[in-house]
Amino acid sequence: MLTHQQILHFSTFGYLTLRGLFSPPEITVLRDEVTSALTDAFGRLGTEPDDTGGISGDYLPLSVDRAPFSQSLIADDERTLLAAAELLGGPVVPSAGIATCFTGDSTWHTRLGPAIPGLSVWVDLEPRAADTGALRLIPGSHLPGYERQLRAYCRAEPGISGFAQPEWPDWPHVIVETQPGDVVIFHAHLFNCARGGTPRLTWTIDYLLWPGLGDADMMRLVRDMTLGAVEFDHEDYDRDRWPVWREWAAGADSSPSRALAVERLRLLGVLTGD
Repeated sequence: MLTHQQILHFSTFGYLTLRGLFSPPEITVLRDEVTSALTDAFGRLGTEPDDTGGISGDYLPLSVDRAPFSQSLIADDERTLLAAAELLGGPVVPSAGIATCFTGDSTWHTRLGPAIPGLSVWVDLEPRAADTGALRLIPGSHLPGYERQLRAYCRAEPGISGFAQPEWPDWPHVIVETQPGDVVIFHAHLFNCARGGTPRLTWTIDYLLWPGLGDADMMRLVRDMTLGAVEFDHEDYDRDRWPVWREWAAGADSSPSRALAVERLRLLGVLTGD
């Protein structure tokens, strides 16, 4: 699906922008699924105030039969599952798709801490420009050597020593402006942030590289990270009405790629009931 140049761009810079990957009708359906799901689960859009720390917003796993397009994107669609495998260089394990309404800005961070290869597929559901919440990325920061340098730079920031510093350090970065239908895929260890444009509607999904049955420690790490990607303990919504895996896994017979993903999740110990 992806070209050699696209895969090389991702491995070198840590991200890839796929313009118009989803058609206008598809993005309309996805936006409707995200909007209706968040409204149903939380009563309205954007309920979390921007004063709770972390990256404020409402987060909801969206893998139920009532959201069939979101459900299909987890493992039935080569534009997501196959692209992740091509970019990570091997079989992958999906998380559930996440419907999000961000209510605040984020500071520079990575999506993943442990040294596990992974990536995020990021779909903004409204136009995003520099001042309205477009993703900001530091190319190459997913590479271990550069990441170590950046973290050392962070520790040397004046604010760490008690001196004043700007709220937003002016680190060299790119701003990925998008229109609905565009998809940004970025490495789980790439430094990223966003500011402005709240509330922001987004659909995302994470994929981790399948560790193989021979590495028990890595199996445990991947299991824990996969579970952590969809466990929003701070969110108050009906878990029975919005199960993470149950309805999606029940449809595996209709999709060979979903059936394979379900088997990997079972081997990891992620799917032991819902």
